[in-house]
Amino acid sequence: MALVGNFGFGNGDRTAETTGVGAIGGGNAFARRGSRPQDDPVSEQHARERTGSFAWSATRGSVQSNRPPSSPDQKRQQANYFSNGITPQNEKEGLEKFESPDTKAESDEDAQARADATITELAKTLTRQSTYTNVPDSPFGADADSPLDPNSKNFRPRTWVKSMIKLNETENRTPGRTAGIAFRDLNVHGYGAATDYQKDVGNIWFEVVGMVKKAFGLAKPRRIDILRNFEGIVHSGEMLVVLGPPGSGCSTFLKTITGETHGFVVDEGSYLNYQGIPPEKMHKYFRGEAIYTAEVDVHFPMMTVADTLSFAARARAPKNIPGGVSKQEWADHLRDVFMATFGISHTKNTKVGNDYVRGVSGGERKRVTIAEAALSGAPLQCWDNSTRGLDSANAIEFTKTVRLSTELLGAAACVAIYQAPQAAYDVFDKALVLYEGRQIFFGPTTEAKAYFVRMGFRCPDRATTADFLTSMTSPQERFVRDGFKDKVPRTPDEFAAVWKASPERAALTKELDSYDKTFPYEGEHYNRFVESRQAQQSKHQRIKSPYTLSYSQQVNLCLWRGFQRLKADPTLTFTQLFGNFAMALVLGSVFFNMPDTTGSFFTRGAVIFFAVS
Repeated sequence: MALVGNFGFGNGDRTAETTGVGAIGGGNAFARRGSRPQDDPVSEQHARERTGSFAWSATRGSVQSNRPPSSPDQKRQQANYFSNGITPQNEKEGLEKFESPDTKAESDEDAQARADATITELAKTLTRQSTYTNVPDSPFGADADSPLDPNSKNFRPRTWVKSMIKLNETENRTPGRTAGIAFRDLNVHGYGAATDYQKDVGNIWFEVVGMVKKAFGLAKPRRIDILRNFEGIVHSGEMLVVLGPPGSGCSTFLKTITGETHGFVVDEGSYLNYQGIPPEKMHKYFRGEAIYTAEVDVHFPMMTVADTLSFAARARAPKNIPGGVSKQEWADHLRDVFMATFGISHTKNTKVGNDYVRGVSGGERKRVTIAEAALSGAPLQCWDNSTRGLDSANAIEFTKTVRLSTELLGAAACVAIYQAPQAAYDVFDKALVLYEGRQIFFGPTTEAKAYFVRMGFRCPDRATTADFLTSMTSPQERFVRDGFKDKVPRTPDEFAAVWKASPERAALTKELDSYDKTFPYEGEHYNRFVESRQAQQSKHQRIKSPYTLSYSQQVNLCLWRGFQRLKADPTLTFTQLFGNFAMALVLGSVFFNMPDTTGSFFTRGAVIFFAVS
């Protein structure tokens, strides 16, 4: 199941509430709920499934340590964690100081472990009760105006996801899959001339000299370093914001981690780990699992929004369709669900359009692009300045809809955004700051501002965090605090050197080491990922193919899209048919009624020439 397998169904209960979907009365509200999973038993289980038990235990453990039992019932419950009902602390009270064994640390760890286990089981019970209480068995064939009907104003994505969770776990045909990215010593370079000039009639002849040098191997291209020593981690379900001025390498970074490396070279020593998937296999056999979306929305302008999204849904239709529906019904239903989720149901029969063809608005076209990417089910998504041309409100809406996409799909998203509003910046989990191809910060968005303030810079009043981080790359825009004038870095290399010596970078290095041990190349996660892909692919498709459909299914789908384009804009086709028909009549009249003698050989040769040409 393409989308069923790729949906982060373990996140279903929390996702809609986190992004505001499924609020009272329905609708696409984007007011986020608290981001602490510990406050929600449903979210607890979902966070454990997405990030792994090791990360969840550490997170919850730190919270638990600050919450000692305050009531007698809680104290009795803590005491019951030991077989004899007596805690080690009580046992030590009757001993002398020199007789007391030094087991306090070990006993506290055991008590914490037992408490974590009990809370985990309780969370699982509450999760199962809240997930399946009054949840329909299948989202297909829902009653009109019900929360499962995407064409109704009462549609609630949260309820729909719960129903799909139940259906998926009941049939258990296709396991889900997620992906993250860890990179270390990432270096990218290209080749080009130091200078270039505008070609015209007067200087075009100088190109001959360059061509001669290239022919004899005398011209040596100049190496240009684009990215230098990048490192970081983006886990499944997280969002990374990439900040930097134009020319700093934001687009190159996004293209590199998605395998779109045409025009530049990734150094051989660069390390990439897609949760246990080697980069060469990710970019060759799983190309559709890591997608790059450019800042310009490219669609067939004459096709409607419904046809555009239907093609995306059918292109990733799984081999085993859940719920006993056909592939066409599956694609249409998923199309309507995503259109309702992203608020573009009213554009169903409207042309997508472009700069020359009238269609949907720019914000709606951007949401069509987001919905199309979400329908692909890609667990790793990169968005390159997708807020270009949008106002502040639409930019915030874009980031929140991407958050909704990552939550519903359990995907990891990397977004390069310029002049991000504060509300949009707060949606992200991590931030990466670039300065002329150097990495000067990587870490949680909540710690980025404090990092540069401690370095000696001052954030101006009323400035957003994103603008403050971006101003670090401009000497004219950054402000130095009093007393730090001769202490702060000024050049890109100095900023990179300070980052490499920072405790934040040391913590990131430890996290990278832990990530490598958790997700070794071609380990358990890689095998599960391959099994999920094989269960989704058509039975006539080879295992190593990056496509889901078989060759014949791809041809049929492309023919369907070709006829839809023809039906939407038949002008060019009919013009060509009319022109060819008129040309046939003219040529036919010229060579009409030729004699059946050898004297017509030359004329008949001309007819053959026109027919062939």
